[in-house]
Amino acid sequence: MLELLIVIGVLAVVAAMAIPTWQRMRQNARLNGDAHNMSSVLSVAKMRAAANFTESRVFFFTGTDATQYFRIDVWNKTLACWVPDGKSSPANTDCVNTTGTTNNETFLSTGVGAGFGSATTAPDGTSATAQASQCKQGQSLPTATDGSTISNTSCIQFNSRGFPTASAGFYITDGTRVYGVTTNAMGLIRSYATVTSSSSWKAY
Repeated sequence: MLELLIVIGVLAVVAAMAIPTWQRMRQNARLNGDAHNMSSVLSVAKMRAAANFTESRVFFFTGTDATQYFRIDVWNKTLACWVPDGKSSPANTDCVNTTGTTNNETFLSTGVGAGFGSATTAPDGTSATAQASQCKQGQSLPTATDGSTISNTSCIQFNSRGFPTASAGFYITDGTRVYGVTTNAMGLIRSYATVTSSSSWKAY
C-alpha cells in the first residue's frame, strides 16, 4: 500500500509538471496554425486577383473573440460588389455588406484573437502596428472611396495584377505571443512573431 501511494504521488507530481507544458504546446500549435492559414489565404487571394483579372481581398472580422474569422472576397464586375470567393453563380444577395458569415470562412482557434499586445514597432514592410484598414461595402468600384466601412473588420486588398493596394498587416495573439502577417508594396507576404510585451519581431 505504501509503495502504491508513493507511485501515485510521483505520478501526480509528473502530471502537475506536464499538464501546463502540454497546454502551452497546444496553445502554440493553435496560434501557429492560424498564422499559417492566414498567410496561405493571402497568397490565394493574390493569385485569385491576377488569375481572374479582377480585385480580391482577405476579409478579417475582428469583433467578438469567439466568432473572429477571415475569408477571401472577390470583386464581381457584373454585380459591382464584393462576393465571397467560391460562389459559382453569385446573385445580389451574395454581395458582402455586413459581417455575417457565408459558410466560406476560416475561424480563429479557441484562445486566439485579433490583436498585437503591447507591440508598438511594426515588423518590416509596414509603417505601423495596426490592423489593415476597415473593409468597405457599397462601392461603385473596388478601389472607389464611396460606399461605407464595415465595423470590426480589416481588409488587405489586391489589384488585378496581384499587388496589394497598400502595405498592411493582420495581427493575431494568444495573449503571450503575437503573429503579424504582412504585405508590402511589391506583393511580398511575410509572417513575423514576437512576444506580446515587446516588438522583437522575428521572421516566421
